[in-house]
Amino acid sequence: MSNETPIKLSKELVCEHLGHVTDKGAAWVLLQEPGFIGFEVVLRDDILFPRKKTRNSQDWGLVSDLRLFGEKGEWHVWRDWDGKHYDRRLEFKDVNDPLTEFHFLWGTDVRELPNKPPWIKLVEDRGAEIWLPLADSKLKKSDLPLRLKLKQIVDYDPKSHLAGIIDAALVELVRGSNKEPLLPTDLLPCS
Repeated sequence: MSNETPIKLSKELVCEHLGHVTDKGAAWVLLQEPGFIGFEVVLRDDILFPRKKTRNSQDWGLVSDLRLFGEKGEWHVWRDWDGKHYDRRLEFKDVNDPLTEFHFLWGTDVRELPNKPPWIKLVEDRGAEIWLPLADSKLKKSDLPLRLKLKQIVDYDPKSHLAGIIDAALVELVRGSNKEPLLPTDLLPCS
């Protein structure tokens, strides 16, 4: 359900929502802000960042979209036209018969970042890139494209007498055509 009251986005608030999306000790978060689109890992009391920024210097006001997700649900935060952040929390136990779909991620090639293990970049021939924290340095071009597993929520509108997709939530990140999950708990410690 969407929150109509603006929220104050912070590391503590993101970590606080971990238990709503997973019972494991870590979850993926897809973060978008100017100049950066990538995955980070949320722990109970920390977030593993790939960039040169220190963990406490994240400018949360720049975040345009954040999706924290796991097997239990998704917490979605977005910056609206008024410059404020709003959120919606979706727990899969409250959803009847969602449609499962797989969406391709950008990335036609893997670039390891030697000074930033375990972070890699998936890059497109046309210049797009997405950061990913993977301890699995054996990720090969043949594993690409990675995919996002989504659950689409279908509901019926009694006024229009139509059913349709009313929401979509990320569930997991998977490798190639075999759809093997890539788990944030498989990461090496980040320095």
